[in-house]
Amino acid sequence: MPSYIKILPQFIANRIAAGEVVGRPEAVVKELIENSIDAGAQHIQLIIRDAGKSLIQVIDDGSGMNEDDAVLSFQRHATSKISEPDDLEHISTLGFRGEALASIAAVAQVELKTRTADDELGTLIKNHGNEIVEHTKVQCEKGTSIAVRNLFYNTPARRNFLKTNQTEFRHIYETFVRQAIANHNISFTFINEDEEIFDLKAGTLNERLFNIFGSDAAGNLIEVDHSNELLSLKGYISKPSFTKKNKQDQNLYLNNRYVISKALSFAVHSAYEDLIDKGDYPNFYLFLRLDPSKFDINVHPSKLEVKFEEERALFSFVRRGVWSTLEKNDLIVKVKIPDTVLSDQEAKNPVYNANIFKSSSFTGKSPNISSQSGGFSFKKHDTSSGENGNPFENSPVIHEMFGSNSINEDENNIKGDSLEEKLYKEQDTDSLVSKNEIWQFQKKYIMYQLESTLMIIDQHAAHERILYEQALDRLNNNANLTQQLLLPIFIELNPVDYEVVRSVEKELSALGFDIELQSKRKVKIKGIPSDVRIGDEGKILQELIDQYKDYDIKLNLEKRDNLAKSYACKHAIKAGDYLTEGEMLNLIDKLFSVKMPYVCPHGRPTIVKLSMDELDKMFFRTGL
Repeated sequence: MPSYIKILPQFIANRIAAGEVVGRPEAVVKELIENSIDAGAQHIQLIIRDAGKSLIQVIDDGSGMNEDDAVLSFQRHATSKISEPDDLEHISTLGFRGEALASIAAVAQVELKTRTADDELGTLIKNHGNEIVEHTKVQCEKGTSIAVRNLFYNTPARRNFLKTNQTEFRHIYETFVRQAIANHNISFTFINEDEEIFDLKAGTLNERLFNIFGSDAAGNLIEVDHSNELLSLKGYISKPSFTKKNKQDQNLYLNNRYVISKALSFAVHSAYEDLIDKGDYPNFYLFLRLDPSKFDINVHPSKLEVKFEEERALFSFVRRGVWSTLEKNDLIVKVKIPDTVLSDQEAKNPVYNANIFKSSSFTGKSPNISSQSGGFSFKKHDTSSGENGNPFENSPVIHEMFGSNSINEDENNIKGDSLEEKLYKEQDTDSLVSKNEIWQFQKKYIMYQLESTLMIIDQHAAHERILYEQALDRLNNNANLTQQLLLPIFIELNPVDYEVVRSVEKELSALGFDIELQSKRKVKIKGIPSDVRIGDEGKILQELIDQYKDYDIKLNLEKRDNLAKSYACKHAIKAGDYLTEGEMLNLIDKLFSVKMPYVCPHGRPTIVKLSMDELDKMFFRTGL
């Protein structure tokens, strides 16, 4: 019987393995920069063309390699970082698997130049698809230069799955920024299409953040310094007033390595508690220092995922570190509560104390709150039953709801208005017992009565559908309905956002934005769409850009559709916005004038109808 199993040739195995290490141009940038950092470089230069598809070149002034090491570096699992099994328990370098260069060379044309300080001549190696086509001695500077050309040239299917240049550039930019933040003691240069994006000098972390994000973002950061004998947490977090609608600027570093940990990121977010609105996210640049034996970074070739030995303890440590920083900066109000009311654990928990009023439950008990010694005193309420056995008789909460009369009082003995009339008078116009045919519920839903049908409208989804169709009409007809600003404003964007604006400049003009692109990534805003509320015009444009980028990654939409949905999402009225009766009626009229009134641009329903028959079924009144 013939044998069917065989060992794959090395070049095929390398090409398969490259799929895990090299998913897109950004992965090449990450691996090469990490190698430069491990080599002790003091200056790293990144050069890209065609969003990394045509060229990715990283030049450093690190230790370099001798000729033998340069040849060996293209072999799989060739590394200088580890040599013994125990070394995996104490990894202190960014790279250690020895897969990067072999994987890159398997799917690209690579040129390596390198020289150590002890060698007079350097080594030049050209490797195409894991085949060395040239190997010679050359004159070159100390350090290493690696140029990766025509990525995925021999795997066209992989190349076809790459995103647009704008998207791939954004991924490269984000990786470069993460490495530059973590290694602020190293100078970095970033050149894209012969244009200098960054020239960052070595300095402090605060200086690096200022040079990357600008004075506005850096000026709204708070320094974190929290440690014990085993752990340390340092870096910066944003003030609660300076948040974003996405998690783009949330950076967590473990022993100076950028990692992704949903648990620890949530620990940071949860420390803000009610200081930020739902859907807002703080920026943070935090560095966690931990014994390497307490975590495992060797989970995936990308080395982004990490497993912790004591994740719960780390969660508490990070959360407390962020919370205490906010408290020190007078951003959290402490409430003094005697330990006699709370359990020992609750009394010692500052987060619990700060949010004691957040939760409410209907128990028939009401804490007696009085101001004493600058704090609040909670006294146990007498819950003993009254003469008639009513446990709620002495509850001030109930009396406030129903007036000063006891709820046990006979309704027929009430003088003046009847109990029913009192209830109608005490309810506001938003109440379900209002005699109006339209009202707003919880500042989120519009309740509209049509004969025997109750129509419930999601005000955000409805307005989003209206704005979406209006935006599409403007984009298709180049309507350009603009309200000019009295004085133009100027905003400075990061390189990625500036490229986004440049790529959709005509479409933004059709929507109603009157903008002018200027040098040094500045944008002059002279007008905004006519249906956008006057306010923070710079924030309006920034939120639109952020939403556009988010949809581009998650939904891969056509440019105009993406822009229309982003515009509608960011400028629609939100849950929590109060609407007058006239505004609600106007919204309903506009909703039923669009082509597709029943779903928002994302497919969620805008309207739910409840007929009398459906309500009767809910109350089991059918057949009565």
